[in-house]
Amino acid sequence: MPQHYTYGKIVYTPTLLDAITGTATSSAQQCAGARSVGIEFTEGGVVLNRSGVLTITVSLDGGTTFRAFNMLIDNLVNANDENLTRVASKTRASAGTDILWLDPLIVGAITHFKATVTFTDGATPTGDFTVKAVVCY
Repeated sequence: MPQHYTYGKIVYTPTLLDAITGTATSSAQQCAGARSVGIEFTEGGVVLNRSGVLTITVSLDGGTTFRAFNMLIDNLVNANDENLTRVASKTRASAGTDILWLDPLIVGAITHFKATVTFTDGATPTGDFTVKAVVCY
């Protein structure tokens, strides 16, 4: 299980998945009573034809049962008059980082979450993915 650091009301989980090169799922992360949960999804800098899809599953029952979470808020460029953009997953096909948030309207009911990166590329790609999270109380 990743080490947690506490800074006031923020518990920071440094790494859920670290430089993975094949499909993987993180261990369950506690977030019961959280006000917000942020996810950082990074594709490494040396990339050749690497594609991956990040999905989040959540538990409402203390970490026993996990279900797909289709209310990730994407950090897209939105005009002030638009609503938040919610997505079920995030795909990266080039080097870079995306930031996502679990919808704060219901995050307080979630007790645990897991991150899964599924690889969707060809036979001989290179590159890796890292997933980090921050949980705010």
